[in-house]
Amino acid sequence: GLSYLRTPEVSLAVNHNSFREKGFDVDTLQGGSFDFAAFTWPVALGDTRGSIQLSYQRAIGFDGTRTIDSGGGRRTEGSGDGGFDVLAFGTGLRPTRRLRLGVTVNRWLNGYEQTVVRTIPGNLRPLREFESDFRPRGWSFNLGVLWTPVENLNIGGVVKTPFGAGLTLSKKRKDFWASDSGFENETFNAASSEDVRIELPASLGFGISWRVRDTLTISADFTQSRWSKAFIDDYFILPPTPRRNDPSQTPNPPPPIVFDELPYPTLVSEQVDAQQIRAGVEWVVISSPRVKVPLRAGYFNDRQITAYPDGRVPRYNGVTFGTGLILGPLLLDVAYLLEFGSDIVPVTVGSDEGDGGDTLVPVEFSLRTQRVFASLIYR
Repeated sequence: GLSYLRTPEVSLAVNHNSFREKGFDVDTLQGGSFDFAAFTWPVALGDTRGSIQLSYQRAIGFDGTRTIDSGGGRRTEGSGDGGFDVLAFGTGLRPTRRLRLGVTVNRWLNGYEQTVVRTIPGNLRPLREFESDFRPRGWSFNLGVLWTPVENLNIGGVVKTPFGAGLTLSKKRKDFWASDSGFENETFNAASSEDVRIELPASLGFGISWRVRDTLTISADFTQSRWSKAFIDDYFILPPTPRRNDPSQTPNPPPPIVFDELPYPTLVSEQVDAQQIRAGVEWVVISSPRVKVPLRAGYFNDRQITAYPDGRVPRYNGVTFGTGLILGPLLLDVAYLLEFGSDIVPVTVGSDEGDGGDTLVPVEFSLRTQRVFASLIYR
């Protein structure tokens, strides 16, 4: 896309997210952050034209507040700040009339902080507080190609290389022990490691767009991300420090429990590759040479990376709507995304009588995600 730009450009995009998933638990999230900021400059190398860009993007965001209700008063409340960010230098060039090439070098940085409070009524430790701090560092690359076999028809492909990075991981936990009078005492544990390593997946995508006429474009594409190959090495958890039987003594915290390799981000279950199929249309309403209004709509089908308890991998549907306003050098855009899906899944549960018998119980699993994006571009 950078190969099309002919004037210097400054851009900024932000987003807001709302998420609700229901199965055994009810999982909700609210959050938002900046999404993308960039400065782009046109270049020419002989007959080859295009542009270069320096950008900063929140590739994986952890901003927001999250609540998981598990029934029986069991509740997990969390808040996050930051994300896995990318500082990128990219270029897009058109070496021939029908071919455009692009490459981006990505430096992963920043990271995020997360606080989780877990309430478990009736437990010896009914209240627990956890703090985590993730700080990645590493490099990856994006490669793109766009071919125009005939005028108004584009065929494109993109490869995003795997991202392997060292990770500084710090954790703290505080446990509150129950007693007849409430909480008897508090115990603490903490650890930090620079030996953790994260492996995020490669992605491969290809698509096609056809400009039916000057004001109407339709497109479709397919992307697969290899989440089955995403792992975190030497990840650790902190066991609770034993309660104090003698108020004058402080028990020694147990050492961290280290795992050689776990799937990421689930940490517990086997993951499959994500797949997304998308289709869209854009119609530009032109009211004057300097004022244009694009109207956009799209559909996508999204395969998840974790399976239902019965082994089936869910696919959710989504729709998007967007519009904008082009006023000379100023471009304003807003887009709304809704993803949804539900299914009845037979789940095996143990017998209440304790006789070892199992029962198949139908459980409804559902997902609803809403996202709003807004961007401002000045050329």
